Amino acid sequence: MPTDRALVGRQSELVRFGALCAQTGAGGSVLLIEGDPGVGKTALVDEYELIARERGMRVLRTSGTPDESAAPFSGLHLLLHPLRAQIPGLPEPQRDALEVAFGARSGETPTTFLAGVATLTLLSDASREHPLLVIGEDLHWLDPASRQTLLMVARRVSSDPVIVVMTTRGGHESVGTETIERVRLAPLSFIDANALLDSRSDSPDGTERRMLLELADGNPLALVELSVAGLRGADLNVVPLTRRLELAFAGRYAELSLEARLGVLAGSLGCDSIDDTSAAIARALGGAPSREWLVTAAAAGLLEPVHGRISLRHPLVRSAVASAAQPQERATMLRALVATIADPARTVWWRADLATGTDPKLAAELVQIGEAALGAGDAVLALRALRRAAELTVPSPARIERLLLAADAAGRAGAHRTAVGLLDEADAETDDSRTRARTAWMRELLPVEESALTRGDLRPATSAVENMRRSGDADAALDALLHLASIAWDHSNHSDPGLVISEAARAFDLDPDEPRTLLLDAVTNPAGRGDDVIARIRDHAGIDHDDAQRAWYLGYALNLCGEIEPAAEYLQRAVDGFREHGSRALLPHALMGLSWICFLQGRFERGRACIDECVTIAIDAEDPGLATAARMALAWYDALDGAVPDRDAIAGSSPLAALALEAQSPRATLVFAEGCAALVSGRPRDAEHALRRLADPNDGVYNLMFRIVSLPDLVEAAVLLGHRPLAGAQLAAMTELQEGWHAPVLSAALGYSRIVLCDDARLDEESERLERHPLPIPFLQARAHLHLGTRLRRMRRTADSRSHLRMALALFESFPATMWAQRARDELRAGGVRLPDVAPSGRHVLTPQELRVAELAAVGLSNREIAERLFLSPRTIGAHLYTAFRKLGITAREQLGGALRSE
Repeated sequence: MPTDRALVGRQSELVRFGALCAQTGAGGSVLLIEGDPGVGKTALVDEYELIARERGMRVLRTSGTPDESAAPFSGLHLLLHPLRAQIPGLPEPQRDALEVAFGARSGETPTTFLAGVATLTLLSDASREHPLLVIGEDLHWLDPASRQTLLMVARRVSSDPVIVVMTTRGGHESVGTETIERVRLAPLSFIDANALLDSRSDSPDGTERRMLLELADGNPLALVELSVAGLRGADLNVVPLTRRLELAFAGRYAELSLEARLGVLAGSLGCDSIDDTSAAIARALGGAPSREWLVTAAAAGLLEPVHGRISLRHPLVRSAVASAAQPQERATMLRALVATIADPARTVWWRADLATGTDPKLAAELVQIGEAALGAGDAVLALRALRRAAELTVPSPARIERLLLAADAAGRAGAHRTAVGLLDEADAETDDSRTRARTAWMRELLPVEESALTRGDLRPATSAVENMRRSGDADAALDALLHLASIAWDHSNHSDPGLVISEAARAFDLDPDEPRTLLLDAVTNPAGRGDDVIARIRDHAGIDHDDAQRAWYLGYALNLCGEIEPAAEYLQRAVDGFREHGSRALLPHALMGLSWICFLQGRFERGRACIDECVTIAIDAEDPGLATAARMALAWYDALDGAVPDRDAIAGSSPLAALALEAQSPRATLVFAEGCAALVSGRPRDAEHALRRLADPNDGVYNLMFRIVSLPDLVEAAVLLGHRPLAGAQLAAMTELQEGWHAPVLSAALGYSRIVLCDDARLDEESERLERHPLPIPFLQARAHLHLGTRLRRMRRTADSRSHLRMALALFESFPATMWAQRARDELRAGGVRLPDVAPSGRHVLTPQELRVAELAAVGLSNREIAERLFLSPRTIGAHLYTAFRKLGITAREQLGGALRSE
């Protein structure tokens, strides 16, 4: 029973939006409006749109529907359609991304990162003329590629005059909305509910009003739409409110004339054109319908005609009609729609709904949709398309391949039990050894009870890899083994996962200088093959500027082998290449590796910036596992300043993230962080307790690389506690490794540990050695100076101690490592040196994002080029540079290089 009325009871939400509009000159903002069905989300954003237009803003709007779209980015296409003329003016990669996403040209479906930065640039450019209001309704129903792109944009409009308003039902707790301001739309108050009832043409009173108020419980849609008739006998506790609303809509639908009912059914099936719907009704009835069908449907409060198109009165109409329509009536309308609308892309799901038996042509269309959806990261749509394609395919190798693709999509979508069922179907229909091996491998990757890998047993996975190789699928088997090698430490309960991988790798006839071989050697036996891997990469590999994948393999291999400078070069090239191509799959892993190398190089701010970017990527991709890994790395950096890692904060609210923290490598990282924090905070007993676990092969957190990098902390903690035999034993055990492995990481750990363990008579000798041969890890070099300076001061050799302590302080401040720097200051002051408490200056006052922007600007990149690389808007880049200039005390881009180097 729709009626013209003012918006009732939303004054605070309107005031809030008015304030956001008034602030667009200072930058953008985002609101996520949550609420139950019928609570008035659409009515509120309709009012927002009116307010925005009155203020001279341009409005762009899109919405999701319960029926998944036939192609990824359909919601984004609707949103950006008014800006389509500006797409050719985008930078080439961004232009190509949107044109392919919207079907204007052929090509590989773009990632959401490329689509996101293109959308951001387009909106930023458009907002120069007029501030923008961007509305995304029903976020929970928007196709995943469009939803991820919209959320990515929403988190990056802080410097642009753009307001992004999104709506969703309650309980949308995805990673992608954690950092966005949320407004929970509550039911109307008793007074406002009464005011809304007064607007009804059949406004009830007395007992009927009281019962309707109680039944609606402040829900505006219920107050307007529920019938007063029959309320006296209603049992308010039996039927939920949402279902009552559906029944109300279904009752009105059933009372319509046949032509009006068919029109509403067409709308619920996704046809939004009045002309197409009228033509389909004519086909279904065998004669043209009168225009009264639309008037009748609108009067019943089921449809709303707007500018030649129709929209449902409310999303609940769709579910109501789905339950009320007769199967024959639905099939008739589907056939009429397919016959009326010539565009295959628009009719594919209708045809899929109608199809019985097998249909090779339709199955091929669905496979194309599924593969495009997988490329765009839309696993839900891919699963729907590929599963239906398999159902429409005769028993054959093609059907099995579609089942496997559908299982892959199900795994990516988190539908693990569905994936298991699809793999079972494929297994049941084939005796082909290659297919059986592939399904066994895919089954092992699923986090389900049937997967041995979930329980920490690598052997069934390696057996599947071997079966793939034996069946002739060598390339796929090698890729699978590389994948297993990269996750082995995170998922294994074996005391030496590398040995298990190494056994599987021996069966492959591999070129010893091929990047994948080098990576396998590094993963499986860094101590035994590390020197050889480093030498082979140095002598034969070289850097291919155009191959990010190859750079990643080699950089990762060098990282695992304890090399530093060459690893940094390869990993930086991998990061640049993955970022340029919008490769979401490997970019965060390359960033994590580069962050570790930055720590080893003493570039702590750059390392933090890499991790911050990983967090952003995880949020954009709605990947709680990646978000957890990145937060864990940040917690380790924080531990250098004494912060004990907070496991609950790292995992957040995601059960998947909490499960990820139980794997071996994350647990080792947290134990290492706890030990580091305890040591710098003056709690050597706690530090020793934690770090001894990393040195114990029988402990579940044991890992050779963690044992090496934690050796200096364990030795120092043990010496402070008077446990020199323990420290000496640990040093001796690690020294044996150096006979065949001369990695800089190992050399630095051993060098520092020897300094800590040396007696007073050898301090001068160690000081001279440190001067001649600095430790290859600057952080350990700084700590060595601090240790030597501290001991010399306590021996009353004040002058000798000061030189070491000054060098230590300078290094700690350059990283920066605040708490370690404070320890150096305290020692200097204890030795009689007057030191002011100097406020941070230069690059150290820049945030990680500001620092990265400043570094890119310093090498000559324009704001637009930097925006492309960092997935930000050009205006945001300008804002970061303005702040960086002010903090650094400079006025021009030409001064950036000197200002950054001077620190």
